[in-house]
Amino acid sequence: MAGKVISIEIGYSLTRVCEVDYKSKTHRVYKSFTIPTTEGVINDGALMVTPEYADSLKKALTENKMKSKQVMFTITSAKIASREVAIPFVKENRIADVVNANASDYFPVDLSQYQLAYSILGVIGETKGTQQYKLLVMAAPTALLDGYYDLAKALKLEIAAIDYAGNSVYQVVKEECAQGTNLIVKIDERSTLVMVVQNGTLAFTRNVAYGMEEAVDTVMESRHWGDIQNVGQALQVMTKNDCVLITNVSENEVDYLDDPPEEELGEKTAEERAKQTVTDALLPLTGGIARVIDYYVSHNAGTSVDRVIITGLGANIRGMAELLAREINHPVEILRQSAGWNLEKNFKQEYYGEYIACVGAAAEPLGFKKEADKGKGKKEGGSKSSSAVSGTFIAGLLLVVGLIVAIALISFSVIRYVGAQKTNMELKAQSAEVEEVIPIYNEYVETLADYNLAVSMYDVTKNRNEELVEFLEELENKLPSDVHVVSFTSTTEGVAINMSVSTKTEVAAAIEQLRTFESLQPTSVTVASVVEEIEEETGTVSVSFSAAALYKDITDEDGAKEQED
Repeated sequence: MAGKVISIEIGYSLTRVCEVDYKSKTHRVYKSFTIPTTEGVINDGALMVTPEYADSLKKALTENKMKSKQVMFTITSAKIASREVAIPFVKENRIADVVNANASDYFPVDLSQYQLAYSILGVIGETKGTQQYKLLVMAAPTALLDGYYDLAKALKLEIAAIDYAGNSVYQVVKEECAQGTNLIVKIDERSTLVMVVQNGTLAFTRNVAYGMEEAVDTVMESRHWGDIQNVGQALQVMTKNDCVLITNVSENEVDYLDDPPEEELGEKTAEERAKQTVTDALLPLTGGIARVIDYYVSHNAGTSVDRVIITGLGANIRGMAELLAREINHPVEILRQSAGWNLEKNFKQEYYGEYIACVGAAAEPLGFKKEADKGKGKKEGGSKSSSAVSGTFIAGLLLVVGLIVAIALISFSVIRYVGAQKTNMELKAQSAEVEEVIPIYNEYVETLADYNLAVSMYDVTKNRNEELVEFLEELENKLPSDVHVVSFTSTTEGVAINMSVSTKTEVAAAIEQLRTFESLQPTSVTVASVVEEIEEETGTVSVSFSAAALYKDITDEDGAKEQED
């Protein structure tokens, strides 16, 4: 029978706690509760534990009779960096060695200040010799994890594991999303997690920096739904009442009246104004989710989203699914049940969406956990001697030698410990200064990919006709002064010119000049239809001829210029 574990997710406003089976196939939830999070305790996943918060959480655990001695946490933070990588198809117990060996290529930071974890997303390739593992590798700052160890210590509990919320949610939905492309949206207080699960495999994750907080604050300030004192009461109001401005257009369609026509509604009532304010507060959230979906679709050509499922704290808000459906122009459903789980039975009195990360964390956590000392003392046995004096002497000698060695080792260890402690403090200070680099680097990688795509698209559109003015100026500057251009034709591949000169010598001079043009291939310049004519009245001689040439390839010329630079 699997042991129980207390699973905790700490949000800006609420802390959610479950007691569940740890790494069990039954996924049973025994108890659950929610308490307010003390203001200032959490900031982008980092904990600053206060005695008041620790005491309130400890008291709630006692009142709810959660007696497990092990605890685990699931975290949402922009400071946790992630990369999808492919590695050789080694034995599973060697994957960690391969990840650690290549970690500096995945994350260009000081990895001594980070804890690494990975999840197997799948296997690439069909034949045995070409197969590779596809992994999701994550790096969490050690300083970020320290707060959770401090809280576990204050609660007098042992940490079983620390998981990433994206992985926690994925464990719950992966069987439900075993087919097709499924987009999972977990809406929390100040952030929203967007995931794509494709044929049961986690293919994409992004964080949106908006949540329910602004809408909740609007409901609390409105007074239209009564005197609301805290976030919990506001969420209950939004769950039981229509706080979003909607009107039914048909049986299967919902229309949001962001700016309803005056001739249809006339002057808005107090209720409509209150609902409009709440709807406006939700628009940054739905807009952010829409942009993430557009980004995923644009970077995965030929992929269409089959299902959009919302969960988390905001999923049970009346009208939330319809509002998002209108924004992204796609049907949206609420995660009410999931294949392989019986959460709807475990949460008979309430919607389990706000606890989804707590429950999923215990299934198969990534395991951001500091290494514990694993040394074990060894018992030493001695042999009896027929001579008591000899045995006593040997024992005494060993004791003296042992004491000397012990004192030397302790002294050496103390010196090293002091030095290591000093180094650790310095590195923590450096880590705090460079943590902001990770989201900047992630944004840089995405921006660079978009830039390279735009450059490639622009290069395809380039042709010599864009430089036609420069070509004509070069024609004017280089051809002999008495050359008369009769006609001129230019295509994307080459140019054809009909000219008139006085002598055949000038024909040769004009051709030589054309072969010096920067935009033309010298060997492609050809001459045709050279005709000499004499005007009968004046006796003036003129020579007409046609010249044709091919343009140089633009990309070759650009590469040559770059080498010269």
